[in-house]
Amino acid sequence: MKEFVILKAFNVKIHPPKTPKIKEILWHPPIISLIKCNSGGVAHGSPNIAACGCVFRDYQANFLGCYASNIDVSFDLHAELMRAILAIEIALILIRVDIISS
Repeated sequence: MKEFVILKAFNVKIHPPKTPKIKEILWHPPIISLIKCNSGGVAHGSPNIAACGCVFRDYQANFLGCYASNIDVSFDLHAELMRAILAIEIALILIRVDIISS
């Protein structure tokens, strides 16, 4: 609070960040015995840095695994394709682990 008093004494104008908009998102569980994969990929500019990630959950919303990956320099389409490829690869690993442990 003291910092604000000092800034005000020197007539420094403060520009607080805008309040982020809150968006309600509903999650629908998959059918029993299936795994749901929620994923996304994005590039900041084109071409520029990009990233993708994914979360795996079962029908009871139990966390099964996730990944987040930076992609060097990429286009948005490349980020989306990498998201899909990595999600499929990890899903196959989860299926193999489930089969082996059964």
